[in-house]
Amino acid sequence: MPKISEKELKEQIKTEDFSRAYLIYGEESYLKEHYVGRLKAKLVDEAFADFNFHQYEGKNTSLADILQDADMIPMMGQCTFILVHDYPLDKSQKDIDALKEYFKDIPESCVIVFWYDSIEVDAKKSSKWKTVENLFAKVGSAARLDKRSESELAALVVSSAKKRGCQITSDLARYFIGIVGSDIQTVFSELEKICAFTGSGEITKAVIDDLAIKSLQARVYDLSKFILKGDSDNAYRVLGTLFSQKEEPIAVLSVIASCYVDMYRVKCAKASGANENELSQYFAYKGREFLIRNAARDCRTLSVNSLRNALDVLSDTDEKLKSTSVDKNILLEETVAKLLMMRNS
Repeated sequence: MPKISEKELKEQIKTEDFSRAYLIYGEESYLKEHYVGRLKAKLVDEAFADFNFHQYEGKNTSLADILQDADMIPMMGQCTFILVHDYPLDKSQKDIDALKEYFKDIPESCVIVFWYDSIEVDAKKSSKWKTVENLFAKVGSAARLDKRSESELAALVVSSAKKRGCQITSDLARYFIGIVGSDIQTVFSELEKICAFTGSGEITKAVIDDLAIKSLQARVYDLSKFILKGDSDNAYRVLGTLFSQKEEPIAVLSVIASCYVDMYRVKCAKASGANENELSQYFAYKGREFLIRNAARDCRTLSVNSLRNALDVLSDTDEKLKSTSVDKNILLEETVAKLLMMRNS
């Protein structure tokens, strides 16, 4: 079977038309774990799980041991289910060759799943991962599960709220995503809390503002917004809150820099005659398209030159944070002051 989409993987599980081998990889950890769990639930009889289910952490075992267990005849069940988590196949051509040879005659009684979470499978950058991807696509199914677009996430929020007896508009669902971030697990967790509070009926912006925990991205975005307005009192108030919450200064600076990078990209896109929405074709904005909209709004009064100067300041601060013993909070405070002064340069 070829490389398959999330929809096709879902259909396989629903119809129980399983492949003998799966490669589960991509950006979205929640979806990968979710579908691995669904495969296990369908294929493993819990009464015989001790005999028919074998799970391995990639760094703690050998491929030879994994394939040996894959050859075991299932006991009182339909198959032997082999789940391999983060096995570094890209580190050994010998392992890739061994797996290729094994797949020529993989037992009908076995389903083997290689699931990658902390290891990035990038077939565009690595020829070995490309080989692995093609191998699974040829003999089984290679399912890349990436982050959903903002519109897909918003639709998910609307439908999930409805299942919980609440209603939320698409526009407000997008606002909610902008507050809590695009991680699906976080979205579900925060939505569950808001629906429990609402009980039934319409979810309002006021409820989201009162109950939803802002992601670091959203909190630092507030900081950047105050900097661009020249509102030093509120900028330092937000910065003080980040300090009190023990947020890592390097992480805070990284998000501030990303806000300025977003604005610089939008500004350059407009200068070249392109639509800012085209940026999502070239940069990783999937599921975070609201960042482009925010950047387009915030950079209207800024010049390309002022944004370049700001990025130089941020780059200099990043170097100091990583290479000097100066108090990191003081460095951030100085950087905010510089950004406030140069916003109209």
